[in-house]
Amino acid sequence: MQTGKKHDIEKIITDEQNLRILINNTDDPIWLVDTQCNIVACNRSFRKWVSHFIGKELDKGDHVLYNGLDKIYFEKFEMCYLLALNGKTFKSVEDMRVGDEIRYTTVSFNPVFDDHHKIIGVSCYARDITEQRKHLLKIEEQNIALREIAFIESHKVRGPVATILGLVQLFDESVFPDPLHKILLEGISKTANDLDSIIREVVRRSNEIGLQP
Repeated sequence: MQTGKKHDIEKIITDEQNLRILINNTDDPIWLVDTQCNIVACNRSFRKWVSHFIGKELDKGDHVLYNGLDKIYFEKFEMCYLLALNGKTFKSVEDMRVGDEIRYTTVSFNPVFDDHHKIIGVSCYARDITEQRKHLLKIEEQNIALREIAFIESHKVRGPVATILGLVQLFDESVFPDPLHKILLEGISKTANDLDSIIREVVRRSNEIGLQP
């Protein structure tokens, strides 16, 4: 019986050690605070990450708020912890300057309950989303450029094409009896009509995908 209990205890210790190793080997900040916002547990990534906000690393036992000089950091995160301690599960997006670069991070706040469904703390998990954010910003820049192109095609290019088509209609074939002139006018008219059809198709597709301003 004693051997079984010893084995169970050793297994618990081993599991905790493995979990601690796993948490510390991830690049994502992970931390847990109690109802007073004291750090119950955290990994190395959290200590490094939070130092960018407040200028120093925090460790187990430290108060996660009002423990540095950056008041903006405290005001921003205090509200998040209060919401989570009131039972809200949510995410926020934070930005910070690291050197010459702005880094974006999504932070998850999750209330922790005991066996009696009483909130006893908040577990937090952060993930760097800088590359995804840059990708979305790039897509938005491309969409803006496409909207400008669609506007130019539908308003600035279409007008001159319509003018060319109108001028072609004004030519009197009796004034230009030469068959070559007739062929030339027919070619200009066909080309202008083809171009007008292309512009109409671009405008139609732009409307379908919501690119028209």
